[in-house]
Amino acid sequence: SDCGHIFIWDRHTAEHLMLLEADNHVVNCLQPHPFDPILASSGIDYDIKIWSPLEESKIFNRKLADEVITRNELMLEETRNTITVPASFMLRMLASLNHIRADRLEGDRSEGSGQENENEDEE
Repeated sequence: SDCGHIFIWDRHTAEHLMLLEADNHVVNCLQPHPFDPILASSGIDYDIKIWSPLEESKIFNRKLADEVITRNELMLEETRNTITVPASFMLRMLASLNHIRADRLEGDRSEGSGQENENEDEE
């Protein structure tokens, strides 16, 4: 989840079974082991976490899970019209806009100096 948690639920009943705090920010990747009950998760905090059941009985704080879900729903509603783009894309876009702006300013300067008009008269 974008809230840094991993939600585990029963795929047949959709009942929430576990809530894991996997990252300080966002969980980008979750990969199960092909045979064993092991998960690997990673986010934007540069750590890869390995998850495996160790307890005999599960510990699940349903109240905390409900709070996280409510917070996520609210965040989704508040950011419904927001688009997130990678920083590298934004930097390229700003550089392109700056280049276009510089070209326009240069064009305005040459028009004001009469250089283009003199060239047109010669033709």
